[in-house]
Amino acid sequence: MKAAFHKTLMILVALAPSVASAQSGGWQSDGRGTSTWQVSPSEGTCNVSQAQNRARRAGIRRTDLVYRDENVVTLRGLTEWGERRDITFANIRGCPEIGFQDLQPSQPRR
Repeated sequence: MKAAFHKTLMILVALAPSVASAQSGGWQSDGRGTSTWQVSPSEGTCNVSQAQNRARRAGIRRTDLVYRDENVVTLRGLTEWGERRDITFANIRGCPEIGFQDLQPSQPRR
């Protein structure tokens, strides 16, 4: 009985790393001694980190989540000139951009 338990335990220990690496997400090594946390979205949806990466590529920095529902993800951030801008992505796989809006600062009253 003890031998069978020990053998089963050793098999599970041997298989654990291969099962863990098959899962998407978690700590991913970049091969240079550092690791990053990788989160995969649910199948067929756009998560906030994907949308933030796409916004960064579109030139919008320091983004915050403004709105999210089953159809869209909207982020607000700053352009390189310091202008505020909203950018909206479809909440589907790949996070396609569906619109943006420049937000005008309020003018001082005279």
